[in-house]
Amino acid sequence: MLNFNLDKVSYQILALLQENSRISYTEIGKIVNLSSSSVIERIKKLEEAGIIAKYTININHKALNYNIVSIMMVSLSGIFSIQEKAFSETMMQFHQVIECLRITGTNDFLIKVITKSIEELKIVNDEVARFGQVNSSIVVYDFLEHKSIDIKKLMNCPEFFSK
Repeated sequence: MLNFNLDKVSYQILALLQENSRISYTEIGKIVNLSSSSVIERIKKLEEAGIIAKYTININHKALNYNIVSIMMVSLSGIFSIQEKAFSETMMQFHQVIECLRITGTNDFLIKVITKSIEELKIVNDEVARFGQVNSSIVVYDFLEHKSIDIKKLMNCPEFFSK
């Protein structure tokens, strides 16, 4: 990773790409008042610095009938180092597990799961329960989901402009 100093134009480019990673260099240039070649160079530097990690799409899981979202809080039992490796490998086998976080506190892991049915959720839950105690909650609705920092909101923070 390169050391890269982010200025407001770079943040604007990141916000535009975050909103639509398929936006053209020309369109970005018009918005931030740079030539296409300057935009290309900035984006290349952002990639080389590791600030832009990848380009991806968001898939609407509900459109694929994965309508049940649940959160599982897991506390492993047994020898943690052995359990953790086996647990992690098992979680990677489930396409329904879309996020798995090692956490501090009374639980060891937080898992986000999407399923098409309660029966499918039970299968995942039962497999997770082989490793220890599981507390599952079904998400009623989600109103905020970001996969990374929201650049537009960051740019609206008062401390952003004091830099």
